[in-house]
Amino acid sequence: MKHKLLLFIILCLQSGLVIAQEQANSKTENIPAESAPVPIELFAGNKGFAFQLIVSKQFSAGSKFGFFNVTNFAGDYKQTNQTTSFLSQSFVTAEIWKGISAATGISAIGSSTTPLEVRPTAGLQYLLASRDILLVVIPRFDLSQTYNFETFAVLEYKPMLSKNWGIYTRLQGLYNYNTKLGYHEISEINLRLGLAYKSFQFGLASIHDFYGPEAINVNNYGLFIKTNIF
Repeated sequence: MKHKLLLFIILCLQSGLVIAQEQANSKTENIPAESAPVPIELFAGNKGFAFQLIVSKQFSAGSKFGFFNVTNFAGDYKQTNQTTSFLSQSFVTAEIWKGISAATGISAIGSSTTPLEVRPTAGLQYLLASRDILLVVIPRFDLSQTYNFETFAVLEYKPMLSKNWGIYTRLQGLYNYNTKLGYHEISEINLRLGLAYKSFQFGLASIHDFYGPEAINVNNYGLFIKTNIF
């Protein structure tokens, strides 16, 4: 039941793109993808730390081709026998219709207990970037080994309160299913609630991981700080 709930949350994120599109169009113009910022985030929680980097750029102004990468690294606080995990996905994208792009690239995943696996992957990307809203949805399919199907989605809502201050919220989800063996492998829900000051965001955060066919749950509660490096 847990992994079905996680899949439902991911599907809700996907369906939310219609509402996000309407709000973005009514409030502000879309930010050109070639000038989109590159955010990095540091998270410190009661069970460990995490790092996330997201890059989304067009090759040139007006180009239908671009590059997208999301990289996550997490670990606990142990000095010995530390548990770590690493995930990075890189795609070349080609827009086919109003923010929807075909995407192909590689997915790399590994941890302190499993070797690094690199797989070719392909899928679709929906991207909407505006002053108040960022929405990214990427359903993809591994082209080798266990042929995992995965959906990754991020929805940020960040309205301004004044010239320098604003509210920052984020709902981020991932659902990964092993189609060869027929079971859920990993899911994750990230929640953020805080404030924005100029190019910085900070506040409360939580990470909720679910592992294996039984969706064994591990929760991590803490604080985050996020900013743009470009």
